Amino acid sequence: MKFLLYGANGHTATFAIEYAKEQGINLILAGRSEESIKPLAEENGFDYRIFNLESNDTICSNLKDIDLVLNFAGPFRFTFKKMVNACIQTKTHYLDITGEMTTIEKAYLMGDQFKKAGIIVAPATAFDTLPTDSVALKLKSLMPDANKIKLAFKMNGRGSFSSGSAITGTYRMHKGSLIRKDGKIKRVSPLYNKHEIDFGDGNPIQVGVWTWADIYSGYYSTGVPNIEFYTPLSDNQIKKALKYDSLKYRILLRLPFLRNAQIDKIKKKFRNPSYESRLKSSMDIFGEAENASGGKVTIKLKTCDSYFFSGRGPIALADYISKNEVSPGFYTAGQIAGPDFVTTIKGAEQFQILQ
Repeated sequence: MKFLLYGANGHTATFAIEYAKEQGINLILAGRSEESIKPLAEENGFDYRIFNLESNDTICSNLKDIDLVLNFAGPFRFTFKKMVNACIQTKTHYLDITGEMTTIEKAYLMGDQFKKAGIIVAPATAFDTLPTDSVALKLKSLMPDANKIKLAFKMNGRGSFSSGSAITGTYRMHKGSLIRKDGKIKRVSPLYNKHEIDFGDGNPIQVGVWTWADIYSGYYSTGVPNIEFYTPLSDNQIKKALKYDSLKYRILLRLPFLRNAQIDKIKKKFRNPSYESRLKSSMDIFGEAENASGGKVTIKLKTCDSYFFSGRGPIALADYISKNEVSPGFYTAGQIAGPDFVTTIKGAEQFQILQ
């Protein structure tokens, strides 16, 4: 299969390119800026293409000989539909690294179109949501009658979110804290179900509700009607979340000029963590399934830094698709190769299962 990585000059793409080279996987690097893409391709020994996403004809002409495109160019609210519509026309498989819930929902609703076109489409194949979706699927396999899944992650070390992730977050701040309850998305207070989780080191830490893509992807992959996501939050962080949850900020955060001002601020001041910092970072993932009788099963999983994993996950899945029979249609990240596949990717440990 021939793979094209679009948005190859982005922060996360750095780690995808590194992993592809390690695994002997050839890529065509692509993006809008020849100034950025050409030297990157030459440095890594890959071919390259320069095109933007303004014209469907332009996208199609660049994808017509491509078997699978890896879209690393966000925010995906602007790139997903353009790229995936071209993929339908050119019969090109599609993976991306979105964490945007609306993008995952759009892909899910287009599932029949993907089947008809004979292509595989899986959004959110990076850290958000490959490891967490795999944990959810593993929990479901261990407890088929689960009616609730709780997921959480904890960042260790000096890693942090990238500027791209911070920008994406500004587009959903006005939506507040969300969970899935009885199959429906529900807004809750940032104070909702504040509690403690032991991520594996024997030291429980306070967590708060966190709006994460698994309330969509986890629901699509498992069918479990109640899904909640958490991350460590201090009382001060929850207090700040409460301020943004007020009616005043719900309205203000919808205003484009205020959102754009925040995005400009991020672009000017935000600095991505260094490679060395990411080497010292790791992620702990917690998952718990519960059934109507009160039975529970817990899974813990440790991975490398989330951005290292975000580069490696899509490359590993693309390689899997190229070597295995996968039926066309929509997939969540964990569905493509099954929940145990995540533990075969460099930087991920084995599941720790507690029943």
